[in-house]
Amino acid sequence: MRARAAVLLLTGADASSAAPPGCDGHALAAAMAEDVLTVFAELDDVDEVIAFSEPRRVLAEAIGWPGTTLLCVPAEATPADVLSRLAGMGYREAALVASDAPDLPALHVAKAFSALGTSPAAVALAVNGGVVILASRLPPPAGLDGAALDRAAPPGLRETLPWHRLRRPADLALLDPGLEGWEATRGLLSAGADQPGP
Repeated sequence: MRARAAVLLLTGADASSAAPPGCDGHALAAAMAEDVLTVFAELDDVDEVIAFSEPRRVLAEAIGWPGTTLLCVPAEATPADVLSRLAGMGYREAALVASDAPDLPALHVAKAFSALGTSPAAVALAVNGGVVILASRLPPPAGLDGAALDRAAPPGLRETLPWHRLRRPADLALLDPGLEGWEATRGLLSAGADQPGP
């Protein structure tokens, strides 16, 4: 087993609220999650993990690749709970990544891991609120007990490169069409844009 895990976090509410009018919210949430998982393929020496709660099992199984570890956790599991589970699986470092950042560059995840060389935990903040990446040495330090990706980061964490999350239709303007990747999300939004109006 490798020392590091990049974890797509599929717990709590999905990202369907980001869908613009005429776009299926659950399909958009699935496309964004698929794109985040694809980012992990660009990382060296990192295991891909999907941590999901039971209501999102079907999505996790649909987007996972052969060899992707599927980790079912309680719906109320906190990031610290997930990190503790990963520690029990033998990992020494992990990065939890929000499922609604489809155009996240792999460099941002790599930078979060690099920060663990000098800090027990690191965070990539979302420019529009919350956290995109929460990385930690394992077992996680006590300071992460209250951490959640949808709230402000706990104080004292090392900050790495910020990015954005897509949690409401207005956030879609943050997507950069010039960036490579996010093909599933791009395709879904393009198909919706091509649909004739009523």
